[in-house]
Amino acid sequence: METSEKQTFKTSKELDYSRPLDVHKWSDYPEVNSFVDTLWDEYLTTEFPVSTSAGKRPKTSTKKQFKTLLLDLFVAWKEDPDLVIGVSLKKGHYKTGSRYNALHISYKIVEVVHYLERLGLIHMYLGSEEAKRTTRIWPSEKLITIFAKTEISPLMVRPHEDKEVIVLSGKEPDSAGNIPTKSKEIEYKDDEWSEIPRLRSEVQKYNELLRQSFIDIGHLEHPVIKDEYWDGKKRRLVDRAISTGHFNKQVRRIFYRGSWDLGGRYHGGFWQQIAGEMRKNILINDFRTVELDFSGLHINVAYALEGASLELQDPYEVPLLVSNNKDEQRKWVKSLALMAFNAAEEKKAFQAFRSAQPKGSLGKRFTDNQLEQLLTAFKEKHAPIKKYLCSDKGVEFMNIDGRIAAKVINYFTDKQEPILCVHDSFICREQFKDELTDVMNKAVQEELQDYQIRIDPNKEVTDLQNRINKGVLNVTSMKDLYRDRPVDTRRTEGYLLRWNEHKYWLHMIENPIYVQI
Repeated sequence: METSEKQTFKTSKELDYSRPLDVHKWSDYPEVNSFVDTLWDEYLTTEFPVSTSAGKRPKTSTKKQFKTLLLDLFVAWKEDPDLVIGVSLKKGHYKTGSRYNALHISYKIVEVVHYLERLGLIHMYLGSEEAKRTTRIWPSEKLITIFAKTEISPLMVRPHEDKEVIVLSGKEPDSAGNIPTKSKEIEYKDDEWSEIPRLRSEVQKYNELLRQSFIDIGHLEHPVIKDEYWDGKKRRLVDRAISTGHFNKQVRRIFYRGSWDLGGRYHGGFWQQIAGEMRKNILINDFRTVELDFSGLHINVAYALEGASLELQDPYEVPLLVSNNKDEQRKWVKSLALMAFNAAEEKKAFQAFRSAQPKGSLGKRFTDNQLEQLLTAFKEKHAPIKKYLCSDKGVEFMNIDGRIAAKVINYFTDKQEPILCVHDSFICREQFKDELTDVMNKAVQEELQDYQIRIDPNKEVTDLQNRINKGVLNVTSMKDLYRDRPVDTRRTEGYLLRWNEHKYWLHMIENPIYVQI
C-alpha cells in the first residue's frame, strides 16, 4: 500500500507531540498473543530466528521485545493517531539488569525498530544531539490497516506486573566522578530497607484497583488533553498530550536524593498532570468527584516539630502589602508559603511562585521585592517556624506527607474505593468527602505522634458547607451539595463508549479463560 507524504513526513511541531517508548507494555490475553504471533510469523521470524547455539542468550527473547514495541505502537495509535513515540537508539539506554527494566528490554529492540522501518510497517525520524530530539517512530498506513482490522482492545494491554513501583531517585556520580545535572533512577537492593517489600505490595494493590476503575473526564470526546508547556532545553513552547485513558492511571512512590528518608510521595496518574480546573470534571466509575485540598499540612507539620500549636484563625492572612483585595493577597501568600517550605533559598521560592501563577496574571509579574514583602510578613506571623522556610526542609516534610498519603490510600484501597492523590490533595467520589477528611486527620495524628490538629479541606468545600450550616443551601443529598460547582457535567458519545467498553472488559477479566500464561 502506498503511503502519503503527510504520513511519512512530520513537521517539527508534529514530532514534538510525543511520549517515550513504554518498555513495560504487556498482555497475557490469548487474543493478543495470537495477534502478535501472526505478525511475527509473517514479517520477522526469518530475520530473527530463535538461536540454537549453546552461547549466552538474552534474558528476553527478540519476539517478546517486538511484542512490547508493537503493543506500545498500537496503544499510542488508539489513544491519538497523531501521537508519535520517542525511542532512544543509544546502547547504554537499555540496561537489562536494571530493576527499572522488568522485561529486560535490550538494545535488540533497536534492531527490531530499524527492521520494521525497512518493512514499511513504521515511519522513523532520526533524532540528533543538535536537534535535542530523540528518534521518533509511528505506524505506517500498512500497520494502521492491520491495527484497524484487529478486534483486540487496548484494555487487554497493561503495565507488566513486575514494573518497579518503588523508585529511588538521585544524582549519582558517573565512573569519572561527574555529578549529573538531573536526577535519575538509582539501583538498590530490597534489603537496604526492611519496609521496601511492604510499600511495593501496597502500591501494587492500589495500582490494580486503579486499573480496574474507570477514571475519565466526561466532556472529552477523546481521552486526551492537548496543551503546551515551556521546554527549558529548547527554549520554546512544545505541544503536550496528556492521556486521560487506561494507560495513564498507574502510580509509583519516588524517594529523593538517594535517601529513603526524603520524599516518598505518589507520582503518576493523569490527575497530577492537568490543571485544577480540569480536575473538577473527573469522574470515577461514572460518579462525580470532589477534590479536597490539604495544602495547610506542611505548616502544621512545622508547628508540630517545634512542639507548638497553630492557633491562628487564618495562617495566610497578613497586612495588605501588594493588593487592596484581602482574598486575592491571601491566595498569593498561601502559594508563596508552600513554595518557601519546599525551596532551598528565597530566590528559588520566588521563581517557583511565578512559575505556578496563571499566564497573564498579576502574580506572574511580581518582582522579587514584592514577594519578599509577603514572605517577610508571613515569617513575622509565624516566628516559631520561620527557620523551616527556604531552608530545604520540603523534602523532609514530603516524607511525612508521603506516609500520611499512604495511610489514606491504603484505607480506601482496602475498601475497594479509588482515591486519587495530588500530593497535598485528594480526589474522591462526592459521597466519601467526610470520611476522607476523618481518615486524613487520623493519619496526621498517627504520623505526628498524637499531635492534636485538625486538617480541613480547601476553601471551596468549606464555603459550601458553611452555606449549608447557615441555611443558605437546602441539601437533601450529597449530589445537591455540589450541584452549583462550576463543573462540566456533559458526557460525550466518546466518553460513554469508553465507559461501556470498560464495563464489558471488567466483566471479561473475571472469566476463568483469561488466566495469565
